[in-house]
Amino acid sequence: MSSLYILMWIITSSIGCNNVEQGLTPSEYIYKDTVDDKIYNQYKSLLTDSIKSFIKAKGSPYYPKEFDEQTEIFIDTILFSPQRNRIAFFVITKNSNDKLLNKGSEDEYHYDANCFVGQLEDDFWDIRWLNAINLTRYPTPMEASHRIREAYFNLFNRRKDIDGNSLYKYNLNDKRFWDGPVWSKYF
Repeated sequence: MSSLYILMWIITSSIGCNNVEQGLTPSEYIYKDTVDDKIYNQYKSLLTDSIKSFIKAKGSPYYPKEFDEQTEIFIDTILFSPQRNRIAFFVITKNSNDKLLNKGSEDEYHYDANCFVGQLEDDFWDIRWLNAINLTRYPTPMEASHRIREAYFNLFNRRKDIDGNSLYKYNLNDKRFWDGPVWSKYF
């Protein structure tokens, strides 16, 4: 796994020093929001239950056999749109290495990180897996958290289609993201 991290570091470092070239969100577009701790914790609980449902149904990205009722779920970050009708959130899951295809120790764990987006529709949150970047088998939750933040806050806007056009246009920490192409693509 460390070779993947080194490769990603080399790629992101070699692009250039300019923030735009590196995919970083320009400072004037950084989205900052605060949500009351009580509301944030309620959402963490709600979203944890939603992810449990994904796992139980073997829904993407939780179709591999390793995801089951023993999988631990951590809601790492929740971002709310200014109108509070859209959310994006990061989920970290913890599983025993014994559940891997090439079985490891049941006393050792790995952490996977995924991003989801949700849209409020008729008082119901429609939640979809944002399957642009998959992050799997990190040795610690902190490393998984760091990598998913880097991927969606610094590199997401650099994802291109086969013609070289930006697929998503904005990083998740960009205030323009909330009206960007992700929403028409997923909803």
